[in-house]
This record gives sequence, structure tokens and C-alpha cells, in this order.
Amino acid sequence: MIIPALTGRGRDGYRSLERKTLTGFDGSPIAEVTITPPLLVHDIATRATASLRALPIDNLLEIFRRAACIFVGSQPDGLAPEAYVRNASLTSGMPLSIMRRQTLGLFLTALRTMDRFLEAQSPGGLQVFDSNTYSTGGVSIGLVPRGRNVGFVMPGNHPSTHFMWLGALAMKLPVVVRPSEDDVFTPNRLAMALMEAGLPEDAIACVPGAHELVDAIVQACDLAVLFGMQHLEDRYAANRNVKVYGPGRSKVVVLPNADFERTVEMIYRMVMDDAGRGCINASAVIVEGDAAELACAVARTLERIPIVSPLVEGAQLGAVRSTGEANAYNAFIDSGLLEGGKEWTPGRSERVATVDGASMMRPTVIQVPSPQHPLFGLELPFPFVIFAPARSREDTLNAARNSLVVAIAGEDETMTRALFLDPTIDKVYAGGALSTDFDPREPHEGFLLDFLYQKKALRSGNSGREQ
Repeated sequence: MIIPALTGRGRDGYRSLERKTLTGFDGSPIAEVTITPPLLVHDIATRATASLRALPIDNLLEIFRRAACIFVGSQPDGLAPEAYVRNASLTSGMPLSIMRRQTLGLFLTALRTMDRFLEAQSPGGLQVFDSNTYSTGGVSIGLVPRGRNVGFVMPGNHPSTHFMWLGALAMKLPVVVRPSEDDVFTPNRLAMALMEAGLPEDAIACVPGAHELVDAIVQACDLAVLFGMQHLEDRYAANRNVKVYGPGRSKVVVLPNADFERTVEMIYRMVMDDAGRGCINASAVIVEGDAAELACAVARTLERIPIVSPLVEGAQLGAVRSTGEANAYNAFIDSGLLEGGKEWTPGRSERVATVDGASMMRPTVIQVPSPQHPLFGLELPFPFVIFAPARSREDTLNAARNSLVVAIAGEDETMTRALFLDPTIDKVYAGGALSTDFDPREPHEGFLLDFLYQKKALRSGNSGREQ
């Protein structure tokens, strides 16, 4: 199977002479994927594309609804649904049953209910995407795109991230998507399903390729959305046309009045849901109390996780690319522990497991003396969590900062409000709510619309009057 680059000129796509073999976590060859040259990305991004803008929003949302059925029940990419899921699982390392739920399950609903996603963040209702104006308090406001198109550099940790570029398309912005080589199959299938459902072909491009495409997309597209590590955030911090989704560093704050058993279950879920692969999975726990007792209890629950191949139905642990990568994670953790700390990991002498050719990291639980420890806040692509004590409320607040999500175990309205008002924390979940219960209507580092669109003054009056 050869996966082409979709260049906005039909579903046949572009097949380069230079291709890369995609292999599964078991070493098996899966497909050949096109390596898109940067010059082609520039050509795609600079073409005039007006067809998506001219499409009425109601018609566009109907295309999304048709695409939902095609994505789930047909073969837009030449693959039966289960064959697609298996390929995506093999290349990404996501367990098969989780990949099925977070693709065939998630996108069936997401594509059908895209109107709810738009309504949650668009002023003036859905028709604002046709008129580009809305009224409030007797004043007319313009809502217009900040650019002609938007490029996306996607990660491979979790398929739900593709909801971002789907949302941009629904807001009538043509997209250029560079998929991660860990999961080329999901964006390719979504793009094919949308075009089969009637989306204008020049509205979407899917361009697999090397890291050099990141700069090409930033330079060629008017706007760019990037997923990556801290170095990307630092690199593009001053560019207002680039939005970077960096490490999540999501945390749990455990208050003194938290119910112990409920807290153990809550942390277990936030660490293990979706194989610990999401930016909203907890990687740190701040404890106002006995961190050791809680870390030990969570480790015991994680000990029940079966170590089986990700292809086994119900598997909860994913695979990494290779034994070498697993060993590198293992050595990194060991070096961090030289700074002090206690490991509660079940079978901690054997963090790396190999089953049926798949290399996996066992769930890892570590307790450190304070949130200043170098391992605290580290995010790794498997169930990995650091427990640290907080000696005061000030310690708790300081440790919780710079987080995508903070979930609170226990009740304290003053603490909840302090976390909620902290500008470095994007989401706060209280009263037992879980960050891993995904709702695309909630802001995720702000609303996407606020990056893609700008509000303008719009005033008309008598002839000769200044406008």
C-alpha cells in the first residue's frame, strides 16, 4: 500500500519517488508513505482557494455528517474499518481497542455534531461563518479569517488531536496537514472521507514528510498550528501567526479532606486512560498530606494492569517504537532518581517489557521530596506519574502552575478559585470531574476560533460620513 500526499487536486494524490516504509511496533512493514518535498508544500499553500469560503455553512456541516458515515463504515482510503484501525494501532503503538474507540467511535460523533463545537465558540450563531458579521448591543462586528489558510503539524500520540484541523475546516479555513509518521492513516482517512462526502478538493491537503516540512508549513501558510515539545514553543513564541500546543504537564492536587479511595481511583484513571498517551493524562500529583501512602496505593492498582500485546482486545498499555527507545526512557528515569526519590513501580526492576515483538513501558510511579525535583512535571508517552508533597498552600499553587489541566481531589472553594484564576493553568476540574473525559466544546488552550479569526469594527452611515 502506498499512501500519497493529498495536494488539493483530487484523491489520487502525489506519489513521490522518495518514500518511507512504515513499520509496526512488532517490526512488520505496513505501508509506503510519500515524502512530500517542501517546494510542493509552498505550491499548495500559495494557491488561491475560494470554494470552501463560498460554501454555505449548513451545506458544509452536512458534508461533515456524510463524512462521518463514510469514515466509519466505508473504505475511503481503500481500507476496511478494522484494517484501518489495526494499521493505525501498529504504527502509533496505541492499543487496538483504544484506537478503535478514539477513531471510529470519536469521529463518528465529532463529525456529526461539528455544529455544537462551532456554536460553543462563535458569536452570533453559525451564520456568522457565511456573513462574517454579527450584532451585539446595537453594534455591528466583523468576524473575519486572519489568513487564507492554516497549516497543521500533527502529533502521533493520540488521534483526538485531529479534531483541531477538522474544526478549522468547519470554520471555512483551508488546511494543510502534516501528519506524524506514527499515525498517517487517521488524517489520510479523514481527508479522503471528507472529499468523498463532497468537500471541495482544494480545501484540504495532507502532506506526510520529514521534520523540514515544519518550517515549510510555517513559511508558506498564513497561519500555523504546531504540536510539539518545549523547543517549538520557544522557537515560535514571538510569532503571532503560529500557535503551539506544547507539553500538557497535567496534574492532580490532593487536598487534606480528599476521600482516600476515591482519590486513588481518580488518579488511576487520569494516569491510565487511553494508555497514558494524552496531554490531559496526569503526570504529576501534588499531595497536601502523606504522599508516600497515596503513591503506594496507586502503584498497587497499576500492578493489576496486564502486560499483553497492544493488539489484544482490552489491552491498556501501548507500545513504543523500539526496545532502544524503551531503554532510553528507562535510563532517563534512572538518571533522574539519582537526584533522590523513591520508586513505587510494580516490578520496578523491569520497567521495560517485551510481548509478541512489542516493547512497552510498565506504569511508573515515583515519589520525590519536593516539586523542585527534576523529574516533577516531566511528561512521557506512557503511564508515568510523580508524587510530591506540598508543605503549604503557597507550595501547592506554585507546583500546580504551568499546567494544561489541574484536577482537584477534595473540597476547598478558596483553593479551587485560586487555581481557576491562575493564568498559567488552562483547565480546572473539581468535584471528581476527570480531565480525560474529552469534550471538544471546552476551550483547549483557548478557543481555536480566537486564533483563526479576528474581530473588526464595522460601521456604515450616511454618504460622506466617516466609516
